[in-house]
Amino acid sequence: MKWLAVCSMLAAACGGGTAVSQTSSGVANPNYAPQAGQERASRVASGAGIPASKDAQERIVYAREGSIWSMHADGTEQNEITVRASEAPDEAPALGPNGSFAFASARDGASKIYVANLEEGVTRSITDGADGGDREPAWSPDGKRVAFVRGDPHDQRHIYVVEIARGGTMSLVMGDDDHPELVGAPTWSPDGQHIVFAADRRGGQGTLLWLVGSDGDGLKRLTAPRQGAWFIHDRRPAWAPDGSVVAFASNRHVTSGDHAADFDIYSVRPDGSDVVQLTEDPGVADDPSFSPDGKRIFFSSTRDVKNDYEVEIYVMPAAGGDQRRMTRDERPQNSAPSAGRTTSK
Repeated sequence: MKWLAVCSMLAAACGGGTAVSQTSSGVANPNYAPQAGQERASRVASGAGIPASKDAQERIVYAREGSIWSMHADGTEQNEITVRASEAPDEAPALGPNGSFAFASARDGASKIYVANLEEGVTRSITDGADGGDREPAWSPDGKRVAFVRGDPHDQRHIYVVEIARGGTMSLVMGDDDHPELVGAPTWSPDGQHIVFAADRRGGQGTLLWLVGSDGDGLKRLTAPRQGAWFIHDRRPAWAPDGSVVAFASNRHVTSGDHAADFDIYSVRPDGSDVVQLTEDPGVADDPSFSPDGKRIFFSSTRDVKNDYEVEIYVMPAAGGDQRRMTRDERPQNSAPSAGRTTSK
């Protein structure tokens, strides 16, 4: 893959159950297909308590009414850290190494990827928002690169990577999708060797998770389609810190397109086996993110809302079980949690 100069730069485990078809490389087996009933194995009734965080440096960033906010791992000290521009919300925050976070915003016109520090609050762009704009950033484990989704004039969406220090972008996967608006949400493997993202790749089998090497090679389907279920959408993947599973949001439990908006949190092993449903949310569960120790999953839910477009953030054990609400607003619009560690207490 070719590194391209950025034209206008403004400053920068849950794995229970029986593993099936585990590959020696630990990455997706494109020929794997779950057997009947395997996907519905659920841990939601396990009764597992939520592990307490003992890390004073753990933080969560999230989107709230067009701004980026932060809070402690127990939900305390909720603070606004960016101020949205008029008609240009800050979206899709991603907490990276040493308290840095990235987010997408059209505050300067085109949608770009920005980075800032939780303590300093100084914001700078690291992409130029070329063509169709840039969205959904994801930090590499070493903090040197950010993967993101880039649009184009033909309404396709592609997976790109920007190298922060060198100031250039690499096209990782060029989009070829029937529903490009559903392409996105890249997430890195803990070793930095692979990226998982959502796409349909014109397969006519719904939006699934795909895996590709961080150099752009070896594109493979991760989650298997269900025959005739074109309405299935796997989205918003998040890789566990120990590499054992990828959590994601999906409606693969629904039986028809009439219920396609009903999403829950699932997990899958990196070889495509052992798909497990972790929530049975009475609303919509979305946006999973692992805690730095991998013991908890933060996610968004509409279960307790009273009006349209209301959403709150919850936490549960990584294997499913007890769930606790973390945010509580009169008109809640809290979504897209991203957990990580800072360098200060």
